[in-house]
Amino acid sequence: MAILIQLLMFAAIAGVVLWLVVLQGRKARANLQALAQRQGLTLTEKKTFGLAADLQLAGEAAGRPLRFWSYQTGSGKSRTTWVAVSVQPRAAGRLTFELRRQGFTTRIMEFFGTKEIAVGDAAFDAAWFVQTNQPEFLAAALVPEIRARGMAALAARAKGSFSLKDGAVRYAEQGTLASAVQLARLQQQVPLLHYLADLTDVAAAAERG
Repeated sequence: MAILIQLLMFAAIAGVVLWLVVLQGRKARANLQALAQRQGLTLTEKKTFGLAADLQLAGEAAGRPLRFWSYQTGSGKSRTTWVAVSVQPRAAGRLTFELRRQGFTTRIMEFFGTKEIAVGDAAFDAAWFVQTNQPEFLAAALVPEIRARGMAALAARAKGSFSLKDGAVRYAEQGTLASAVQLARLQQQVPLLHYLADLTDVAAAAERG
């Protein structure tokens, strides 16, 4: 009898988990469909065991490829789900950068020797931890308009990071596309991503001479 009860409990828990997965998938798909219609983007997805997976939006904004998607890092109990939006620069060279909120994580990074740059704007430097392989260029390229948008992102509760990765400028934060609030926050970062893509183009042009 005890074994039967345990099996029934396991089946009930598995059923609840599956139901939550299906519900989140439906919410994510509905959110992305609505955004696709508003922005003229294309929704793509794959099916895993009949369930929607690898949902993403792709299209163009201001003449540049634009993409919204989610991904996971880690495995098991340490697995983390992220949501992201990216803008593709017209050219990409050797420049790398990442801008993340100052906080506990960045203090740990500094303790272990990670270096940040200062751009000479006290409020911005106190709010953002900036890493790059081209300190002089990026410090000059983060002009007041970009810094103001970065500060506005924090004021709007952006909790992720901006980076140049895999040839695209992206904003990513922990979460799920099933959250309409998070998807809206990704949308809010697109203008800043275009500014960062502009400076990426400038850096690439400078390398070509």
